[in-house]
Amino acid sequence: MKKLFFLPAFFLFALVGSAQENNIIEIPLTQYAKDDRFDKYQITLALFKVKGDTILSMDFEGSRPIKPIRIKKTGRHKEFAYGNLFFSGSQNKYNPGYVSVLVGDPYQRNPTLYIDHNQNFDFSDDSSYKLPYFDEKALELELFNTGNTEGRIKILLSRTRPYGQKYEFRKYMDEYYAMAYKGREFMGFEFCYREQRYIARSGMVKQGKESFKIALLDGNANGLYNDPEIDKVMFVNPTDTILDATNPLYFVNFAANGKPTYFEKNDKLYQIVEVDPSGKFIRIKVSNDQVDFNRIKIGKKVPKVKFTPAKGDAFKISKLRRKEIYLYFGNRSAKNFVSDTMLLRQIAQLNPEKLKVICVLYVNKTYELRIFNSDAQPNYLLAFGTKELSNKLGINSLPQYLYLGKRRRVKKYGLNPNEFLREYHAQQK
Repeated sequence: MKKLFFLPAFFLFALVGSAQENNIIEIPLTQYAKDDRFDKYQITLALFKVKGDTILSMDFEGSRPIKPIRIKKTGRHKEFAYGNLFFSGSQNKYNPGYVSVLVGDPYQRNPTLYIDHNQNFDFSDDSSYKLPYFDEKALELELFNTGNTEGRIKILLSRTRPYGQKYEFRKYMDEYYAMAYKGREFMGFEFCYREQRYIARSGMVKQGKESFKIALLDGNANGLYNDPEIDKVMFVNPTDTILDATNPLYFVNFAANGKPTYFEKNDKLYQIVEVDPSGKFIRIKVSNDQVDFNRIKIGKKVPKVKFTPAKGDAFKISKLRRKEIYLYFGNRSAKNFVSDTMLLRQIAQLNPEKLKVICVLYVNKTYELRIFNSDAQPNYLLAFGTKELSNKLGINSLPQYLYLGKRRRVKKYGLNPNEFLREYHAQQK
């Protein structure tokens, strides 16, 4: 069982009592949230015919010895199928990391699903559910961690649709399961179910005019949300509906060895104070600590990165080596984006011969960049934001800003457009 993150238990009572005094913000994480894989991935709950009173353990396509498992069936069903749901919070000697399921009458319109929650392979003492037909609402169910039953993930099961699936694809899937899982009788791809997994819990941070969405992501799908170096704290804008677990601009992993975990959002540095292992809440505070987030040191050169503009050919930053450069990194839902881009116009007019402004815009598709360019008609350079670009330049959140002197040397991180205008004017006096 996991312990509370960072704080010793004896200090917990004092912390709760003085949360306001210490500027600690507690955010309830009351909702499951979609990460970027929820709708993208096609995960299949494969079903195999039950023969007698025995099912077979997961062998990972022949990489692990198969173990026969005696089960106790339940219900008045003519036929049974079985399968396994991946869940690393499951502990049992036959199928560690999986929860076994039994399906009664798998060829019927609404088969009955039994989940072996207590993992004793006796399905007569477990919950039962009706599985949906093609046009029916997906079944929602929770799996809970063996050592901490409050630690859970949610799974949606919907009938795998044959409509629109090519015959060759269905044939390939049938052949794959027959080949990869020898000794089992596959029930057929169109009688299986699609898995969609909720492995994140989210809430809203509200502090004065400040607001953003924060979430915990269970990176190893064990129902617990504070594994160091595996689980993630995610932070996105209030209007963002999907959490991108692949882009480091929107998350940090929990630090290892009890070290504090920090993240940046909307020009502020936050420290994670405490995380509930089951993901029910998180406590954070604004921090004044010095954290470099792998930024390039002042006076050092940034790499010779390449920009892809909204119009024209890609160019290397070294092309502008004789000029100072102000880089703005953002997306259209970022805080103050509209006012920031208005200020970028002013900055671009300050000294065009000596100072160049580049707005690095993060969008899902390149055509969105072209649309913005067409609508806004910017007088600054507009470039497509990529993970490679942000990694190389030490950018870890949006919005973010980087001021470069001549020959690509770092002058300062973190000057928003308003602050940059004031500082640049001061330099010219």
